[in-house]
Amino acid sequence: MDQLKDYEIINKQLETIINSSLDEIFVTDGNGTVLRVNPTSEALYEIKAKDLIGKNAQELAKDGLYSPSLFPIIKERKEKVSMIQRTRSGKTVHVIGNPVFNSEGNIDIIIFTSRDLTEIRELRDKIERTEHLLESYQEELAELRRFQNKEQEDFISYSPNMRKISKMVEKIAKVDSTVLVTGKSGVGKGVIVSNIHHKSSRKDKPLIHVNCGAIPESLIETELFGYEPGTFTGAKKQGKKGLFEEADGGTLFLDEIGEMPLNLQVKLLKALQENTIQRVGGTKSIDIDVRIIAATNKDLEQMVEEGLFREDLFYRLNVIPIHIPPLRTRQEDISYLMDYFLNKFNSKYNSSTILSLEVENALFNYDWPGNVRELENLMERLVVMSDDEEVQLKDLPRKISNSFKDDSKYFVHLYDICTLKQAQDAVEEQLIKKAYYKYKSSYKVGEVLGINQSTAFRKIQKYLKTESVD
Repeated sequence: MDQLKDYEIINKQLETIINSSLDEIFVTDGNGTVLRVNPTSEALYEIKAKDLIGKNAQELAKDGLYSPSLFPIIKERKEKVSMIQRTRSGKTVHVIGNPVFNSEGNIDIIIFTSRDLTEIRELRDKIERTEHLLESYQEELAELRRFQNKEQEDFISYSPNMRKISKMVEKIAKVDSTVLVTGKSGVGKGVIVSNIHHKSSRKDKPLIHVNCGAIPESLIETELFGYEPGTFTGAKKQGKKGLFEEADGGTLFLDEIGEMPLNLQVKLLKALQENTIQRVGGTKSIDIDVRIIAATNKDLEQMVEEGLFREDLFYRLNVIPIHIPPLRTRQEDISYLMDYFLNKFNSKYNSSTILSLEVENALFNYDWPGNVRELENLMERLVVMSDDEEVQLKDLPRKISNSFKDDSKYFVHLYDICTLKQAQDAVEEQLIKKAYYKYKSSYKVGEVLGINQSTAFRKIQKYLKTESVD
């Protein structure tokens, strides 16, 4: 009896947790039959949660409750899938479908969790409108804020990894410790550095950005440390301050620190240890009050082992390490970054460009080798170059549109009324492309589509004109 009572208590607690969740929890069995839905779904689908129980997830998608459906994709891939959906009520939601397997390796249940992006976007718009209203009453304060943050960019941090980094930034900004920011090109290392500086007590002083890889080796020493009068032919008569002196009281951002020449690393180490520098050609020590933040996309520890970077300098820089993960590993940030850059460039170019659902999902599922910088550049290009207000899949670069494979074979997207022949041709093109992108063989395409190999080869050539076909 006690065990039964304990089970009832646990079951009641679980029921309370599920029903109290602000995110939708939608559970199906391995065949797509809905087993459990929490009340949050009612606002998304405009239907009572109890009325969804026993229905089939794929049939609900066909009835227009939501689109696209993740169920057939999860069923085929047998792995967790994330997508952006639109619901019958007009909501835009971020959905994650996670399959749970039985002891035989078959899908037992699928747990879908959905977060309403519409509310978040509307809240952001309300906040922006409120801020604009406040600015109209607090003009002087707004001017000061714009001056102080003129180089600061927004830090998008919705994924767990980036939220953790955001909290680190808040702590790091309060102290003067040296920071080493690492990560692939384009992940946003500069944005992190800018946020640290502008949240620090040094925010009213300069933030000097030095790209160590962009300055010729023969000039980098004089750029950093300056020089005395008459040091070399062509030098200014009065000499020149270096960037360490220009950054006095503020922050010196040494970007691409892995490109710093070995012979100059000794002088940099001395400056960091003693808080003094000497200009080139000079003998006088100059006191400096500079916070150093370095960044690199290289593995400095590996470079130390190979003798390409000084070990003592590495440890002097690596007091507080921050590693920025690549964009492909933090999918939660992608939709918010898309929104941010779309709004940014719409405002800049006085445009009203929007993205179709297919485009959002293509961008959401792309690997982004160029990370945030690639996404930002693409959004600017789409706003500037798109012929229509709504960007379609055909407007994306081929490498991105080709990478988006909606493996659900149950949807045909028609954007306007067309003849039956045009619709048949459109379906044929989608099938041929999907089959070829998946199997990369005209023999296999013919087999799965039930046509002979020569017909498959001819149709692949027709629809993939610029690609080689086997």
